[in-house]
Amino acid sequence: MNGVHIHLLINHIPILGSLFALFVLVSGLIWKSDHLKHAAFVMIIASALFSIGAYLSGEEAEHAVEDMIGINHDALEEHEESAEIAMWLLIVTGAISLGTIGAFVKKGSYTNILVWICLTFLFFSTLSMIHTGKEGGLIRHSEILRTGS
Repeated sequence: MNGVHIHLLINHIPILGSLFALFVLVSGLIWKSDHLKHAAFVMIIASALFSIGAYLSGEEAEHAVEDMIGINHDALEEHEESAEIAMWLLIVTGAISLGTIGAFVKKGSYTNILVWICLTFLFFSTLSMIHTGKEGGLIRHSEILRTGS
């Protein structure tokens, strides 16, 4: 197994993980469930860790496909740039999640503020991850280009 395989195996985890975490966190806020909030924070942290692996394995994947016929080089560069931004956004969101879990444990008065800060960062992280995934699809899937999406 090489970096290309690893990238293809894990690149969807941070995208779907952040999206699912967003739904779980919003559900936790709506139903006032600390258990759902905690589950979302763990999902965010896991997604952030997987985003590091996806980003690092992406370099080897890039080298494997850059000389292939039918590769959209502009999309490849856009994907790489957006992946770095998305990864750092999700890492920051993961750090906020970790701090929020700590605030829950200590019963800090600022816990609710951290939850809302985390939700805000998670929203933008998720959008960034979705954009990154779309750019990754454009590298090789010309049918995405034809649909105008």
